[in-house]
Amino acid sequence: MRYSIYVYLLFAGIVFQLAGCDKKKNNSVKISIYYPKAAGDTIRVGRESMIDFGTIELGKVLLDSAGKGVVEVDVAGPVFAFVNGNHLATGVLLHPGDNVAIVPSPQGAKFTIQFEGDGAAANQIYNEAHQVNQGFEKWNGKHYLQLEPDKFIKAKDSLQKSYDQLFARAKPDSKESAERLDVVKRQTDMQVAFYQYNYAAGKDSSEIPASIWEAVKKLPVDTIAVQTGMFHYALLASYFCRQQINNAVYEAHEEMDGDSLESIFPFLVEKKIKAAGYPKPVEDLVRAMSAHIHIGSGGLTPSGLKIAGTLEKEIASEDFRKVIREDVDRWEKIGPGKPAPDFAGMTPEGKKLALSDLRGKVVYVDIWATWCGYCIDEFPDSKKLQAEFKADDRVAFLYVSVDQDTLAWKKMMAAKKVPAGLHMLNSNSTSGSIWNLYNVSGIPRYLLIDAQGRMVSANAERPSSGNVADELKRLLVTNKLAQN
Repeated sequence: MRYSIYVYLLFAGIVFQLAGCDKKKNNSVKISIYYPKAAGDTIRVGRESMIDFGTIELGKVLLDSAGKGVVEVDVAGPVFAFVNGNHLATGVLLHPGDNVAIVPSPQGAKFTIQFEGDGAAANQIYNEAHQVNQGFEKWNGKHYLQLEPDKFIKAKDSLQKSYDQLFARAKPDSKESAERLDVVKRQTDMQVAFYQYNYAAGKDSSEIPASIWEAVKKLPVDTIAVQTGMFHYALLASYFCRQQINNAVYEAHEEMDGDSLESIFPFLVEKKIKAAGYPKPVEDLVRAMSAHIHIGSGGLTPSGLKIAGTLEKEIASEDFRKVIREDVDRWEKIGPGKPAPDFAGMTPEGKKLALSDLRGKVVYVDIWATWCGYCIDEFPDSKKLQAEFKADDRVAFLYVSVDQDTLAWKKMMAAKKVPAGLHMLNSNSTSGSIWNLYNVSGIPRYLLIDAQGRMVSANAERPSSGNVADELKRLLVTNKLAQN
């Protein structure tokens, strides 16, 4: 399926303000805070990465006993940022040279804070728009993702109307103010677009209204959205890469066997992105996002590594390049031959079990959860696999549940609905969890570790592949030869 229609949102002549206003020559932004309710709080100013959605901290300040503090940050151009503390949280659009103040609203006002100084009108509208967006999480008491198609259309149209009314009330007092409001309006346009994308995700096309289906087949093309770091535009790009680009590549090559396709998949995705003819800022975002998704879910493959090297040379944004470098670094730490990071968990009997306790055995790790249907579908093949090594204690089968619901795990264990072998519960909420140590982004996931505790594969094949038994036997032979 080919999608060649894109919505262009570029305004001629707006580029000049993206380099900063002529009257302000430096990149420093001064943010003065007076908010008594946040007295003693540490207030952080930051922005979100458009690739992995991580926080990029720009600066911080400890407010005094009166709730006052000043923080200065540097920005290369206009950027959407956040100002967060325990008792203060707000979004803000910053321009180089700005002098911004955040103060309490008058008693009885609809919002708890207000802005003064540069960009005050735009920032006030930006935060009111955020409140509008939150108000549409539900429509007539029902979450919007669960709405019937006709009801969703009404909710989406009402959201758009609310934004239109908000901007109709705005009274820009200068050309600069109008330009800032335009950038904020672009952000609300992306919120409406994501409202539709999110509704469509996971649904069959027959369940989606035709107008919505047409909308989600296109990526809005807006270079200003990239340059200002619009969070919702990044969400759109992520969705588009996963649901449209990747799926289109799979559909176009469905005659190929899985292994052959996976070996060239990143190159096919790159080709499709470049053929779209995006402006460079948008193309860079989509290329980096696609590489991040591929490496994050599939680990380091020869093709993935080659794409990462190409992006390092060709992507303009250091932020984007840095995320890809970090992706590669994380996987290299658990590459073949590297020490397998140790983790521990609770057995069904309430005892502690660690991976290191199994040193001397070849270990096949199955990461699963009771709520994961695909995980459970693999269990019959897991049982067959174990049967081949029933009399060989040199192989250990370790099942690591990442359930948050301990009771659900215990019930499933007690009902003997799981394969034999070693079982543990390992929460994914800590830095030392298997989820974090092994870059798990989805389950089921399988690991293969040799008898010396070294990584063989951080993304091993599934039991149903039919290839795991041969790999285990090969490792046993290798281990025996090493001991002789």
